[in-house]
Amino acid sequence: MSAGTFGPPAPRLRLPRWTPRLPSGLGGGAARVPILLSAAAGLVAIAVYLGAAVSRVGHPYALEWLEGNSLVEMDRLLGGRPLYAAPTVDYVPDAYPPLYFAASAGLARVLGVSYLPLRLVSLLAALGCFVLLARLVQRETGDLAAGVAAAGLYAATYFAAGTWFDFARVDSLFLAFSLAGLYAARWMRRPRGAMAAGLLLAAAFLTKQSALAEAAAITAALLFGPRRRLGGVLAVTFAAVAGLTTLLWEVTSHGWYVFYVVELLAQHPLEHSAVTGFWTWYLLPTLGIALGAALLALRRTPPVLAMGCLALAVEGYAGLLHTGGAVNNMLPVYAAVALLAGIGMGGSRAGGAVAGALVLLQIAVLATTTFAVGQAVPSAAERRVGDRLRAWAAGFDGPVAVFSDPGLIMAAGLPPVAHRAAVHDVLRGTDRVLRGTDRAARGELERSIARAVAGRRFAAIVVEHPADLDGFPPDLTRYYRPCPERLMADVPDGAFGPIGGSPLRPMTLWLPLGRGSCAEAARRLG
Repeated sequence: MSAGTFGPPAPRLRLPRWTPRLPSGLGGGAARVPILLSAAAGLVAIAVYLGAAVSRVGHPYALEWLEGNSLVEMDRLLGGRPLYAAPTVDYVPDAYPPLYFAASAGLARVLGVSYLPLRLVSLLAALGCFVLLARLVQRETGDLAAGVAAAGLYAATYFAAGTWFDFARVDSLFLAFSLAGLYAARWMRRPRGAMAAGLLLAAAFLTKQSALAEAAAITAALLFGPRRRLGGVLAVTFAAVAGLTTLLWEVTSHGWYVFYVVELLAQHPLEHSAVTGFWTWYLLPTLGIALGAALLALRRTPPVLAMGCLALAVEGYAGLLHTGGAVNNMLPVYAAVALLAGIGMGGSRAGGAVAGALVLLQIAVLATTTFAVGQAVPSAAERRVGDRLRAWAAGFDGPVAVFSDPGLIMAAGLPPVAHRAAVHDVLRGTDRVLRGTDRAARGELERSIARAVAGRRFAAIVVEHPADLDGFPPDLTRYYRPCPERLMADVPDGAFGPIGGSPLRPMTLWLPLGRGSCAEAARRLG
């Protein structure tokens, strides 16, 4: 019977098709188990970090020996004093842009001047890094569990990274802005999205100048791809914000901003051992297993994310290559590996399972070999040591110079002095440079120290390390005498900076000739 006998066939009813959204390349079953387990382990790592960070966020003394200068810089902003100025015995800034200190100062207007605002900014920024890593991976793979695992893998490096996430330092805020800019650049669709990405990357640059590498890498990836017009908008936005703010700070600081933020670090000699140490000291011992999961993602990682991760790794590597570089420079490297490992879990069913197993194993290894909450959180005894030192410093009849920890002097109600690390940056950064501006910087600092010494301005100079006297005049003994007593000999190493740094305790006391008693100073300290 032909169809024409009864007319044309009735049209078929087309019902909408619904397909549940599964993680890219993955169904259910056993392939999901490693990813789900790695996500659970990641949540544990995040909880451990949060517990340690919250427990010590309000500690009144330095957890890491460089924190003291962050406290001084925040206080200067609150007091309306210049952040970048000629180096003196009283103050030398860290070689970083101002955004972290400005954000902390805003919080300090509510919470008061202490380490709390500084560490709170870092703590919240680290949590922001976890959220951004999770969201980047989730949106790329469609798998929330993979995103949580990636965030947890980064959190698991907390102790291996010297517990640097929540220190009163610029690093976590810089990384949060960097990841936010990377996220915005990956998913922008309109010019306003490109402007947002440029603003976020500029904020990262205004927190730590090494973010310039990421901005350049992301822009290059966009300009050579189908979104070159948006890449141009991003580049113009970044350049406008970074350039105008640099010009503003340079003018208002009378030329000192570019010296500290750009020129000074470029003058430091290279740390040749870090060329291989990047791999053998920091990366492979910490995330060597997870690198396998990251490698599984390389072929399916979009160019913008790939270039962003490469730039983060280069930033970390470059930070270690100059003398003075430390494990904090590895934070962007660890974040990049975690991001790629998370994307690796969104591959084929077998590949995703392998990546998930590698991430799970890496978190387990880090948990069993590096997690040490008891060491990260200062004890009551360590706090009492700080109280003793603070009361002791306040008992002198004038300013006290503790170049290893100006924050301790601030806690005693005394004016701070330049931090030894910042002083050393100026001295070693200009030793081999012949240009007039740089000679002026070193000369300004040495003349300021010499005037303070000749005038016996300090009622006491506390020397924790011989480098505390770098830049001092050779005739120091004409004006000050060292005390024979060994101070604080009963304090165990690590009383300050349980994980993050050398013990900050007075070793040698210098008193002005004709003033003060060494025996009395030792007696007061107990």
